[in-house]
Amino acid sequence: MPHKYEAGRHRKCPECGASDNIVSDPRSGQFICSCCGVVVDSLMFDQGPEWRAYDFQEEQDRSRGGSPLSLLQPDFGIKTQISRSRKDGKGRKLSSSKRLAFNRLSSVDNHAHESEIRNLRIALRELKRLRSQMELPDRTAQMASSYYRQCLKKNLIRGRSIDGMIAASLYLACRKTQIPLTLKDIATDANVSSKELGRCVRTIVQHLRTRPDSGRHEALIHRLGEDLSLSMPTRITAVNIAKQTREYGITVGKNPMSIAAACLYIAGVKTGERRTQQQIARAANTTPVTIRNRFKEIVRVLRMDDIEVKRGAAAVPVFIEDPKSHFNLSQ
Repeated sequence: MPHKYEAGRHRKCPECGASDNIVSDPRSGQFICSCCGVVVDSLMFDQGPEWRAYDFQEEQDRSRGGSPLSLLQPDFGIKTQISRSRKDGKGRKLSSSKRLAFNRLSSVDNHAHESEIRNLRIALRELKRLRSQMELPDRTAQMASSYYRQCLKKNLIRGRSIDGMIAASLYLACRKTQIPLTLKDIATDANVSSKELGRCVRTIVQHLRTRPDSGRHEALIHRLGEDLSLSMPTRITAVNIAKQTREYGITVGKNPMSIAAACLYIAGVKTGERRTQQQIARAANTTPVTIRNRFKEIVRVLRMDDIEVKRGAAAVPVFIEDPKSHFNLSQ
């Protein structure tokens, strides 16, 4: 609802010269003269919050002061420190007893969270490095920070390396947010062995009782399809095969990358856009024997009798054009 204009550079209407009759309209962001209707100013700042609330409880939950909380900061960005000054807020000198009491409270406050903040500072610095190196979204990094903070509260970091636990938290966050990164990818960038990283992942899953998302074969299929220059129809066929393998329980206990590679190999045979097992194994960072075993298991369980891989000249990869390229985009 328009209300009276109190402050600003336009005290009077430039058209009729009336004063004390300028009102503001928050919806349009304009200052209007109530006498002649002239728009005096159209640049009005919104002083309200950037969020919306539909009831009183939601308003109370979302209301805050200062900058928003950030999980990527060791103290969430809201740390305060008790001053050791000899004066109070009005500039008056404190008595010796009050000064000693404030010094004691300041020491207790600093030592209470000193070890935890120092641990978080090292871990979040490594997390920021990994996020920048892998070009991960901010949502994934914040989820990894949340996992690590829970581990720190449950005292799971003691006896384990900080780099290993933050890398394991990032791996689980990638699984949750459907980022197609494998355990080997994160272990390589984090300078942690795959054995240690896997041990840390199992520790987090066991104590935090979190379930990593197993339906991430689609993201891995599109990643391999991009590396192997496969068309979208072949990728979609591989995704459908991966959904069937999940329904039959073939993916339990198997490496997701090997399942995605085998599904992509089968889809290439069906669509005629074949790649050899050696090419797919090189892109998936695995061995042709693993892809061959997964391939035989999927074909046997799903009863794909029409899949027949010939030897000799038929094993040469066949490159076909993307069906979308046949359409004239100008039509």
